Amino acid sequence: MSKKIYRNILFTALAVFVCSMMFILGGFYHYFDIQQSERLFDDLKMAASGVERFGVGYLEKTDFGTCRVTWIDPEGKVVYDTAADAGTMENHGQREEIREAFLEGEGHSVRYSGTLLEKTSYYAKKLSDGSVLRISRTGITIGAIVIGMQQPITLVLMIALVLSAFFALRLSENIVKPINRLDLEDPLGNDVYEELSPLLKRIDRQNRELKRAYMLAEQDRIEFTANVTHELKTPLQSIMGTAELMENGLVKSDDIPGFAARMRQEAARMVTLVEDIIQLSRLDGGDSFPLEIVHLAEVAEEVRTSLLEAAKKKQVTLSLNGQDVVVTGVYRLIMEIFYNLCDNGIQYNVSGGSVEVDIKDGGSRAEITVKDTGIGIPPEDQSHVFERFYRIDKSRSRRSGGTGLGLSIVKHAVQYHNGEIKLKSSPNKGTEIRVILPK
Repeated sequence: MSKKIYRNILFTALAVFVCSMMFILGGFYHYFDIQQSERLFDDLKMAASGVERFGVGYLEKTDFGTCRVTWIDPEGKVVYDTAADAGTMENHGQREEIREAFLEGEGHSVRYSGTLLEKTSYYAKKLSDGSVLRISRTGITIGAIVIGMQQPITLVLMIALVLSAFFALRLSENIVKPINRLDLEDPLGNDVYEELSPLLKRIDRQNRELKRAYMLAEQDRIEFTANVTHELKTPLQSIMGTAELMENGLVKSDDIPGFAARMRQEAARMVTLVEDIIQLSRLDGGDSFPLEIVHLAEVAEEVRTSLLEAAKKKQVTLSLNGQDVVVTGVYRLIMEIFYNLCDNGIQYNVSGGSVEVDIKDGGSRAEITVKDTGIGIPPEDQSHVFERFYRIDKSRSRRSGGTGLGLSIVKHAVQYHNGEIKLKSSPNKGTEIRVILPK
């Protein structure tokens, strides 16, 4: 009887171990594959936003790490590729993900190598000019992981076999022992309990602290979700209302262009909001970004050039002064700092006003100052302007296409670089924001 119990316990333990290994390996692979895909799609959205703003210069100056980015014109011809000479590349118009992007706005495909040990994921997005931006990354398949881990899996299996045999033997012997030989009155003993008591109390205290932290995080998540829902619902309702009027023939033909422009503006605002949320989620998630040498004056000049048209419409002068200070940082995040501060300075300015960008070399650090002659920020609001979705004048912010996330992105980008941010503002006199970045 003892041998039969021993065999059953041993086989059960081994079966549980093998099944657990399969489920754990498959589960981890599936989880990280989804995470990689989501991150790749987020990178595509950020790259598309950069190309829309700054053109091919953005691709030339951005380090995409292990990702490959390809820009295809509406005819399928490769305009730019980060890994090869675009002039030598064949027409990409018939690639699966490119065709989907041309037809539906976005496309996705996965291609495996001949040995099925590698796969390449492709995501494509159609830009406003009809061209398509594609990003791809090559990774290993679960088959490659299993082959690569043959040695450690075999070692773990052998250890599990030995341990299972040992414990199965001990357990089978205990089962067949007379029940009256077991000491059930005090299995641990008072001394053991006294030694474990402080540890159990400490574990209980830590569990309570973790629960409290989780509840605070959950509260922040719920508040953030509510804000996002509200911000998306407003432009969607506007689009739906306008579309319904047009659908029912209640709009005069002369008014259709104006209604269509309004729908396009609301849709553009939603796209900007989603892009800002993606950027914040990456910063909150602790993502690592590639560091490089960044010339602050060059970044500021690119931003100034991209915002000249917006400044002209607002009748605001946008100027750049100071030195070309060089820092080691994340190009995209530093560009976001300049862009959001200058864009805010323009949108919340007065006709005939100005926005001045000044860059100074502070020895071991760089100092960026953006000063405007706009409406200013009341003292009671100055401690809140870097919070998500916080707006001083909500109606004006929405009219300008603002999402309420610009200064929050600036704050997170500065924190990522271990920098400081300082605000000085007076109502109806203007605002000055100074960013200090370690070199």
